[in-house]
Order: sequence, then structure tokens, then C-alpha cells
Amino acid sequence: MERGGRLALRTAGGITSVTGDELVTGVTEVARAVVSRDLMPSWIPQIPRAASSKLPPTQRDGAAAVYFPACINRIFGNDDDRPAKPSLPQVMVALSRRAGSPVWIPDDIAGMCCGTVWHSKGYAKGNTYMANKVIEAVWEWTDGGTLPIVVDATSCTLGLTHEVEPYLTPENIKRHAQLRIIDSILWARDTLLPALTVRQKVSSAVIHSTCAGRHLGLAEPLAQVAAALADDVTVPIYGTCCGFAGDRGMLHPELTDAAGEEQAAELAGREFDAYLCSNRTCELGMTRAIGHDYASFMFLLESVTRSG
Repeated sequence: MERGGRLALRTAGGITSVTGDELVTGVTEVARAVVSRDLMPSWIPQIPRAASSKLPPTQRDGAAAVYFPACINRIFGNDDDRPAKPSLPQVMVALSRRAGSPVWIPDDIAGMCCGTVWHSKGYAKGNTYMANKVIEAVWEWTDGGTLPIVVDATSCTLGLTHEVEPYLTPENIKRHAQLRIIDSILWARDTLLPALTVRQKVSSAVIHSTCAGRHLGLAEPLAQVAAALADDVTVPIYGTCCGFAGDRGMLHPELTDAAGEEQAAELAGREFDAYLCSNRTCELGMTRAIGHDYASFMFLLESVTRSG
């Protein structure tokens, strides 16, 4: 599925670069009419480039944490207006090394996911299989919970910390209880920032705290990270659910359009140096709703702490 997703993005991206979005949009709409509008996603202009199939090289020896690049970040790469910039996994690896807390990406990470894609669609058998498979893998990667595991997509952090639990075997429930699963927001606030020098803040930033982030109590930590990177941080009053909800924003773009109306009106006429979030699909939804490129806060953290 990961390989297929990247191939589809590369193919569609190549077509749109020549013909624009209209041809791919028309083809997907025909497919949606034949298959199902609740299974076949539509093409929206905010869909990014495909990620590279190669993750940055890391080492197990000396690692401070295991790094779990979410499957969505292994499929979706950068947006068209920042294709030359490093990927999120590259940024996470570079930042952690810079801060003296290097991370390790397991060699067998491909095909692993938090199970949310199964759980959210009610596929209980698939979710049960993946929940147990990933916890068993994480148990091995972390040497029985000795190392923490850092996740770079907040909805996946929620999936691994809470949503897998009802589907685990008794043995894996015991293993799960001993794991330290850390969202990238807390990794940045508690581990990276204290060891890094912010060389020059940007003037302004607006943040979008995701639904999963609020469930996990990460709204305030995200604001704290943003405050370390920008002189002025805006937390919109209407910064509620973006409506993208995993893939729903591609199945029913009208959900995102409706969900973002009030926040778009609140931010209308204002420009920010950075538009920050912590979950790739939510960033797509916010980019669609607000009209500006939302991206992981990790990109800004990397750029303002880079020397030279």
C-alpha cells in the first residue's frame, strides 16, 4: 500500500504538471462514480508530492529513542512549493542528532502503522492484526520498552497509545503498558529545544492543534513550542476540527470546506510567517481551508536552529 500510494502520487503529479488538476480530477470522479464515493478518494489540489522510498540512514547503537515515521509521512512528501526542502523524517533525524539525542529508524518499518486506518473504518480484523503486529515490533525495537519511541504524526500517537489497546492480546497488553510512546511535540519541547539554540525567531506563527492532539493534552505544549520559535503566536478561537479526518477530506472535500469556514473568516486578511501543525493530513485540510501552506512545526524548528 505504501509503494502503491507513492506510485499513484508520482503518476498523478506527473499528469497535473502537464495538464493541470482537471484531467486527474475528472478521472478520479469517474472512478468514484463506479466504485464508491466513500472508498475512492477524489483528487484535490492540496495533495503533495510522493515521499522518497528511502528513509534517512540512522544507527541503533547510541540512539536515544526509536523513531516511528508514520505511514502517511512515508507516503506523502513535500508540497509543490517546497519540493527541495528536506522531508519530515530527514528533519527529525537531523534535529535529534543536532540536539545530542539521535534517533533510530528500524529497518523493517515499512508496512507498519498505528492501525488508525483500520480502526477508523470499522475493519476490526485488520485492526486486530495490525495492532498486535505493531506492538510486537515496537517491543523488539525498543528492547522491551527500554528506549522510548517517538511518533511524528499526532493522530498516530493517539492510535498507538490508546486506540490499539482494545485489540491486543493479553501478552501484548502487558507489553504495551511498558512502552514509552512520545509524540513529536513533547520530544521537541522536552528533549530537542533545551539542547538547541534558536538563532532567530520568525515574527509570527499560527498553530492548528489537531483533534488527536487535544485528546492527548498536546494543545498547550504545541503552543509552547511555537512560542519558542516565533515572537507572536496565534491560536485561533475557531481552531477546531479541520474536517479532513484521515482520508475523509479526499472522500468528501465539502467536509473540510465547511469545517474551516469560521477559522478562515477569523484569519482573513492576516499573513503569518509560519503555519504550524503536527499531523500531515490535518495540514492538507488546513491548507485547503485557509489557503496557506500548513506544515509540521519541525520544519520551522530545524530552520531556526540551523547554524550557518
